[in-house]
Amino acid sequence: MRREGAEKWEGGRVRTTAKGERRWEIQKMIAGVAYRVTLDADGHRAALLELARFAADPEGYRTASDKTAEKAAGAVAVDDARTAAFLTHLATGGRSRVYLGIVRAYLGAWGEALAGGDLRRLEAKGLRKMLAAWPTARKHRIIAFKSFCGWLERQGELDPRDNPGRFLTVPTARRTHEAKGYAIADVEAMYRALPTQYIRDLLCLQANTGMHVTEADRLARAQGMLREVADCAPIAGTIAFPHKTGARHVLSVNAQTLAAAKRLIVTGRAPSIHAVHDAVDLAVAKAKKNGKTLKPINFGALRHSFTTWAVEHGREVQPRGMGLSVEKVAERLGHTNTRTTRLHYLDVSVPPMIVVPIALRHPDDPAWEEVATGG
Repeated sequence: MRREGAEKWEGGRVRTTAKGERRWEIQKMIAGVAYRVTLDADGHRAALLELARFAADPEGYRTASDKTAEKAAGAVAVDDARTAAFLTHLATGGRSRVYLGIVRAYLGAWGEALAGGDLRRLEAKGLRKMLAAWPTARKHRIIAFKSFCGWLERQGELDPRDNPGRFLTVPTARRTHEAKGYAIADVEAMYRALPTQYIRDLLCLQANTGMHVTEADRLARAQGMLREVADCAPIAGTIAFPHKTGARHVLSVNAQTLAAAKRLIVTGRAPSIHAVHDAVDLAVAKAKKNGKTLKPINFGALRHSFTTWAVEHGREVQPRGMGLSVEKVAERLGHTNTRTTRLHYLDVSVPPMIVVPIALRHPDDPAWEEVATGG
């Protein structure tokens, strides 16, 4: 009977079994960790290719046999089925279509990077190396991955000790002194330049109310309710929609904003982030071509802009021009804050409206009924 022999190669040793079969082994010491891996290679050239893959990521390296064994053993992976189930879980919890799309994209990137590998076998170094390969959105990629792994843990598919999310920490948000909002004139200019009513309606709704994009999308998908009101000029109606907390939120709006909300509901969905970006880029490019300067507008910052405008220039309009602020009523009732007043005493169907001095006009805008007294 032939005895096993061994010879050296670039990655370690080549062993010849008693049956005459050659087995290429990687034998390396890297960063104090000893690796010994028997390859599936059927020749020297194939072994060199596997060595290059190993060198690129020693901790994450798996042979074809390893992957087959993991799959047979029921690997817990970032796959299509688990991702779909997780997104269904998020949707049930009230997450918006826009949010679900973002999470789906990040988990898709994680799934591609992990290539079906078992989450239970991930190590900190390899996981952080994958993360470092993406130049953008580090925080959101970590949040998506940790949320997914946390859900798998609650489903019983991951033991807390094997949850790879424990290796990643969500970066702390840092406050900056950079201006986050826009000047009213810049938003007015963008509105005049936007090519479609669909995009202009979203800008109108956000700039006049401070709504989130996700709230506008929920409203457009008939998860809210519009109501016209009379004798409350310049208030033309109310918009009621579910807040992300599940609470019902009601805003009073002017005629232009009410008309924009109606059109979005007829459409059935708010413009996507990509559609908005494309429209803004097109408007900026067209202005530049004509020798003009148009400041790009990020619709996500319009809520911050509205808040700034309201504090600096806004006024509160009461229905029928009458009524006191909640703060004044709370003070008279002896409440230390307005929460008790709102929770137990208020049943106002038409709340006060915050008016900011912005005029959104475009020559192609459909006519709306102008309300007297300065809406």
